[in-house]
Amino acid sequence: MPQLPILTSSTTMSDDTADVSSYGYTPTAWVTLTFICLFSVSDVVHVAQGFFYKYYIVFPTLVIGCTLEIIGWAARYWSSQNVLLREPFLMQIITLIFAPVFFSAYCYTILGVAIRALGPQYSLLSPKWYIAVFVSCDLISLILQAIGGGWAASTDVSPVPHAPTNIMVGGIIFQLVTMIIFSCLAADFMWRAHTKKPIKRRAAAIQQQEIELADAEAAQKGSLRDSRASSVEDTAVRQRQVRGWWFVMLGVAICSICIILRGFYRSVELVQGWDGYLIEHEVYQDVLDGIPMIIAIASVNIFHPGFFLPRRQGWKNP
Repeated sequence: MPQLPILTSSTTMSDDTADVSSYGYTPTAWVTLTFICLFSVSDVVHVAQGFFYKYYIVFPTLVIGCTLEIIGWAARYWSSQNVLLREPFLMQIITLIFAPVFFSAYCYTILGVAIRALGPQYSLLSPKWYIAVFVSCDLISLILQAIGGGWAASTDVSPVPHAPTNIMVGGIIFQLVTMIIFSCLAADFMWRAHTKKPIKRRAAAIQQQEIELADAEAAQKGSLRDSRASSVEDTAVRQRQVRGWWFVMLGVAICSICIILRGFYRSVELVQGWDGYLIEHEVYQDVLDGIPMIIAIASVNIFHPGFFLPRRQGWKNP
């Protein structure tokens, strides 16, 4: 990557500025504005859905992620007006690297909620462990990408040293591997829940807990419901829940696939180096980062839990 010029906002552009810019090209204004508009619409919809359906998890995840995307693409628009400025280049690197981490955090949390709703006996891990493990991995990925991205973007040495680039690549690959593992576990859970094939060791422990809880409730009320009627009722409710969760998890699946696609692109891009082919051609940034992230965030707008699950009465988890 060329050395970043230290310029002010009054610097004017010439026809040759793209050749010495940090990008290797000049970002296209209308493309950046299109992404700003799309992410802004999705962000507003997520805020409205979060308040209306009382799914507050969207605020520390999807809303923050969308906002970072907006800032990143706004910085690229700023660069389209003056490609030699240092500030917008640094801004877009940091924000566009961070944003998908918040989208994946939403996916991890929603799977934990699905496990609690459909039955932990179908899951290899408990809901709490899913959230704790994968959100922790998300945090590690965020820290690595922040350190590497900030260091690589702020250096005045040309070419950029290998150390910051390797740290950033490590963070992206770590996120990529985490998301692939998550996707496999999520698919296994939904298949087991749909086919009613629980994990034996977990099913036995959970069944015993349910028996003890039912006995305690019956003793407290002083009466027992008819077991057959109860079974029919519970089965009907569960089938409705499974159908609703299939749609919600479809949105999570699309979002996850897009994050994985973006992770592969970013990994290859940075392995090539800061003066590599991918990083110096705008079309790949737009098609393999911008578009997948738009699809990811729109999919969880369309398949929002509020559309397919019973209406929430309060702001308890999630």
